[in-house]
Amino acid sequence: MNYRDKQFETDELKGEQVAQTKFVSCRFVAAKLKFTSFTKCVFENCDFTGVLFEGTSFEECSFPGSKLSNLDFSPAVFIKCDFRESVIENSIFQHMKTGTKNEQARYDLRECKFASSTLSNTVFIKCDLELVEFGGSKLPGAVFDRCKLTKASFVEADISGVNFEGSIVDQTKLDTLGFVQYGNSRGFKLC
Repeated sequence: MNYRDKQFETDELKGEQVAQTKFVSCRFVAAKLKFTSFTKCVFENCDFTGVLFEGTSFEECSFPGSKLSNLDFSPAVFIKCDFRESVIENSIFQHMKTGTKNEQARYDLRECKFASSTLSNTVFIKCDLELVEFGGSKLPGAVFDRCKLTKASFVEADISGVNFEGSIVDQTKLDTLGFVQYGNSRGFKLC
């Protein structure tokens, strides 16, 4: 089944298992995606503003041109998802350990794609982003807190003001401008 220009109501998809469905220009504004799973779905130019996730999973889904801003992805799971060309501003990716409100578990995003996306002021806490492609993305003010960025690529990405504090940066790829932006964020000044 495919949907176009549909507004999803608060509990309309609660507990649903949705597979191989295309959503085009749909609005999930303030919807509660409680115990909902999406598998191999495409969300093209959709708006997820104010969505509440609880036990929500996305597997092999793509979000081209979609808006996923101002969201807390803590109660959601993303497996092999493609966020290329999506807007994810002022959001947070983190996982809390089961039964706790303060302890973070490692959030595995290794097989997700973020190339050419807008991630301004988005926070990644304790995420495994090994080999993840951020090339061509806009990341001003983003935070990578205790993340694993081994062999991740930021080539042609805008990383001005990005905070990599406590993150594992090993064989992480930067172009010349990215190297300068990284240095500036650490207090260095090019002369």
